[in-house]
Amino acid sequence: MRKPVAVVLTLPLLAAPLLATVPAAAESVVKEAKLERNIKKGFKQKANIRVTVNCPSNVNWVNGKRFYCTARSTSGTKYRVQVRLRKESTGYLTWKVV
Repeated sequence: MRKPVAVVLTLPLLAAPLLATVPAAAESVVKEAKLERNIKKGFKQKANIRVTVNCPSNVNWVNGKRFYCTARSTSGTKYRVQVRLRKESTGYLTWKVV
């Protein structure tokens, strides 16, 4: 039986740990490992569920951009996590299970 989970987090994150440094001409890229750790932590804190998380690589930081990560619990339940990028300068983003 699937256990419904409602996890919505707004994560104000520091820009330095979340953004990769790239040449001035290129856009900043979301650091997937940092994002995956934050999603794991959110599942544990809000729903007491341990998950593994996979997010896409090399996502360019564009305000308002949405993309999806996959979280899988230790029992095998799969969750689709929508990530929405906000302010690049502050590393602010939101994510929720959809």
